[in-house]
Amino acid sequence: MLGILLKFVMPREIVSGVDSVIVITDTIPVNRKRRAIERGIRNSLSAMLPAGIKYRILHHNSRSHYGLQVADYCCWAIHRKWQTGELVWFDQIKPAMRSEVIFHEGQIYPC
Repeated sequence: MLGILLKFVMPREIVSGVDSVIVITDTIPVNRKRRAIERGIRNSLSAMLPAGIKYRILHHNSRSHYGLQVADYCCWAIHRKWQTGELVWFDQIKPAMRSEVIFHEGQIYPC
């Protein structure tokens, strides 16, 4: 899923002159699972980033990382919009959004 998201986001960020990428995930308690997820992220980033752009993968507890909490809230608000038609929360975040995308069965649908 992250690979699909990165394929959508990264080209726009690279064009804007980004020189490094930081991917932050929630803490993954099982080392084996964390290593597998990190491997998948590395493979995706290595395949799509131009030479010279560095990246880091960080794991933070979502309960104490405001960025992960904001991302979770935004995803929830978009989910409510499409699942139940409730726009109250979506309308609050809409001015700060660059784009809205729906992933379905491996496809990307910009809205």
